[in-house]
Amino acid sequence: MIVIITGAAGGLGSEIVRKFSAIGAKVVLVGRTEGNLKKLVKEINNGPDQSLVFKADIREYEEVKGVAEETVKKWGRIDVFVNAAGGTLAMLTKKENKLLLDHSEEEWDLVVDVNLKGSFNCIRAVAPQMIKQNDGHIILVSSGTGVRPGALMSSYAAAKAGVFGLMKAAARELGKYNVRVNAVTPGLIVHENLSLGGTSTEGYITETTLGRLSEPEDLADLIIFLSQRNNLSGQILNNDSRVLF
Repeated sequence: MIVIITGAAGGLGSEIVRKFSAIGAKVVLVGRTEGNLKKLVKEINNGPDQSLVFKADIREYEEVKGVAEETVKKWGRIDVFVNAAGGTLAMLTKKENKLLLDHSEEEWDLVVDVNLKGSFNCIRAVAPQMIKQNDGHIILVSSGTGVRPGALMSSYAAAKAGVFGLMKAAARELGKYNVRVNAVTPGLIVHENLSLGGTSTEGYITETTLGRLSEPEDLADLIIFLSQRNNLSGQILNNDSRVLF
């Protein structure tokens, strides 16, 4: 199995890398900090010619396209693409999340470009190869915020709601080529790269039916499970116990 993972060095992406590596997949790690990607490759230690590392920004189509082309050149195909890159305004700027009316145009564009335009670039970078091989699975990491946004989340909510629409449209268009397109919502997973923008986890936990948060491993396991399904497309899979849909 040949798997490309964006946001591979992040708190969620790195665990997805570890899980795919553990089941024997050849993993392509994509991110904006090459040193962190190489450190992760060394950690998983899955042998020579089992991993590739690319520094790329998913906001730039040509960079993502280059990753896809180099992957095909190396291994001849792309089986799974997981877009785990993204983030709230606080996560992307290391500042605070803001009310809708306090956003600058540049801040709005940053959040939408990373989360929504980035997903668009990822799909159009890998879909041609998946169409050619008549097989493939694109998994977009979205957010329940796109369904039920809270305060200070307008840009992120708009972008992630857009990801749901993009996923469903892509699933309809690519299904005739046996290309599956789905989205997962991680739930609130506390990890080292997460910025809550001054909020706490307590309100979130009260919305869950199980009264607890998820771990990065839970999301990675869900994505592994989803990647192995041949009959699911156009779906949103929720990784926590909130009743969202």
